[in-house]
Amino acid sequence: MVSFGLAAFVAIVSVASAYPTRGGGECNGLAEVYYPVQTCLGVDEYKYFSCNAPGIVSNSSCCYENYGIIMQTQFWDFNPDYLKGILKRTPERSYSSDVNQTFTIHGLWNDRCDGSYDQFCKPELEFTDSDNLENVIVNQFGRQDLYDLMIKYWINGTVAGSQSLWQHEYNKHGTCFNTLQPNCFLGPYTKFENAVAYYQKAVEVWSGLPTYKFLEQADIVPTTEKKYNLSDVQNALAYGHHGKQVYVGCSQGAISEIWYYHEVRGNVLNGQYKATDTLTKSSCPGEVWYLPK
Repeated sequence: MVSFGLAAFVAIVSVASAYPTRGGGECNGLAEVYYPVQTCLGVDEYKYFSCNAPGIVSNSSCCYENYGIIMQTQFWDFNPDYLKGILKRTPERSYSSDVNQTFTIHGLWNDRCDGSYDQFCKPELEFTDSDNLENVIVNQFGRQDLYDLMIKYWINGTVAGSQSLWQHEYNKHGTCFNTLQPNCFLGPYTKFENAVAYYQKAVEVWSGLPTYKFLEQADIVPTTEKKYNLSDVQNALAYGHHGKQVYVGCSQGAISEIWYYHEVRGNVLNGQYKATDTLTKSSCPGEVWYLPK
């Protein structure tokens, strides 16, 4: 097992879940970790899931996330050339391939309870373009396992490259979690310790939400031969998300992204996650393409 940080003393805190995951994830080869963060036992606000405290909780709290809607977001980077094939009535199906049958990681986001959000909250904690994220993850923190999984499943479909996406996601969203701030870590804080913990947590949550499998179990698979009712897609994903509605995003009438919403009790790293309904209306039409990659 691996711990974050270089502190001599590491707190062993079990990662809790409000519900079991369904269908298995994609985290084979990722080391189990303990997050060296402050204990929340005996802390008043620890009684409540985010968005449920009866009063105002300080933004310095390490045991209550004021950015209380935690969203695990995923990409489906379909091949846009298939849209041309549809017009030519050339049937195509998704072929067996790990990444081709996986909704890849977009990020781990944090909205306020009303759906609003801040971004790039702590410039002093951000990566800069001169920082080499592979060096930070692999050499500074010894997480070759995490890097290997990220480079495979947290991928950027643009020419900018995947590391630019990782940097953007942490800088924009990761710096805004109040329970992920340096003061929440035990012992001497090591620069970027919270960033690597953010990446680990994003991968963990994503792994418990295998979107492709949720849809496949409902006989919804990528194809150019037919459209699917959006309601059928939403129902299949809600079943996987413990009855809670999921955001489905589309591009040119085809499924392109999925957002899963949660509340959390305690610290975002080792707290108890609970599924909740989407706060965002789908951008998709009533019938959608689910195209192969």
